[in-house]
Parts: sequence; structure tokens; C-alpha cells
Amino acid sequence: MSSINDPTPTTAMQAIGHAETSQHNLERFRRARLSDQAITEQTLSLSTPLERVEGAMLALLCFRVAGERFALPAACVERVFIVPAVRRIPHRKRAAFRGMVAHEGEILLLGSLERLLDLPGTNESDPADARMVLLSPAGRGWAFEVNSVDGVVQVRKSDLRAAPGTVTRGLGSATRSLVSLPDGEASLLDPDTLRKGWEASAS
Repeated sequence: MSSINDPTPTTAMQAIGHAETSQHNLERFRRARLSDQAITEQTLSLSTPLERVEGAMLALLCFRVAGERFALPAACVERVFIVPAVRRIPHRKRAAFRGMVAHEGEILLLGSLERLLDLPGTNESDPADARMVLLSPAGRGWAFEVNSVDGVVQVRKSDLRAAPGTVTRGLGSATRSLVSLPDGEASLLDPDTLRKGWEASAS
């Protein structure tokens, strides 16, 4: 039996071919502009809880805000939709609470991720790529706007890394861990921390 340090030629070529194919598929996936329906379908299909076994995978929704890349567990996302008109609430001036939006007959509270996390970056993306992300459960969830959605990916739970102590501002308290992706790194956010921050801002 061949070992990792001394693979047979066939095994090595298969591994290289698999890696190249995976990298090509991920790059093509990253460049594709997914429809809202496709994003929702991926989120629902990948958010099914997995058995707690070694090497278990975690489904993540990846998106960009203010020039930075983030991720949330797909199981915590109710839906993704086109940005509607925002209704601001009089006498509510706290920065992280933007107001309300209506979608599919529901009135949803709207938070600002940029202001909650005190992000200093600027948005250089196409406004047409902007989307709303609704955290579950729908009845108590919060919606927030992102500059673009990359899609849903799966990563190994064992590959998640603790966020360094150098992470500053509100981002530090909301970051659960860091995720290494083929085309960069993303901050995995804690949905409970986001909800609590927005609730405090709206009170």
C-alpha cells in the first residue's frame, strides 16, 4: 500500500487531477453571477445539519461588505433577496438600525453591518449586485444589506481558525473564526452577536 510520502504514480496523478478540477470549478463558481433563486436553493440544500463526525463539513454563505469578505452559517440564513425600498423610523437615529423593509408580505427590521462592525472600507462594487440577507428565524430575524453575494460553499469544520487578537473594532466581537477559501479569506460572523447588536441599537 502506498503512503502519503511515497505515493504511486497513479495515485499522485489522480490527486493532482482532482485538485486542479476542484480549483477550476471553484474559480468558475466564484466568477458566476448567481440568481437569487439559485442562492436560496443552495442555502436551503446545504443548511441541513450534518452528523458530528470527524471532518464534518459546514455550509457557509459568503458575501462582501465595505470591501471585506464575510461568511455566515447557511443554516442561519432564511433567504436572500433583491434590495427593496427602506423605510426609516422617525426618532430612531442610532447608526446600526436602518429602519424596516417589506418582503413577501412581511415587515422586516433592517440593520447595518457596516455600522455595527464599524467597517472603514468603501464599496466599489456594482450596485446591481447588492442583496438583502435575512437571518433566521424569519419571525424574529434581522435583514441587512450586502454589496454582493459570492454564493454558498462548504468547508471542513476542522479547517476553521480562531480570529487573532489583533482584530479590532466591532468586527472583533462578532467574528467567530476565520475561513480559508481558495481565493482568499473570510471572517465567519456569529449571528447571535449580530442580532444582539442590532436589537440594542433599535431599543
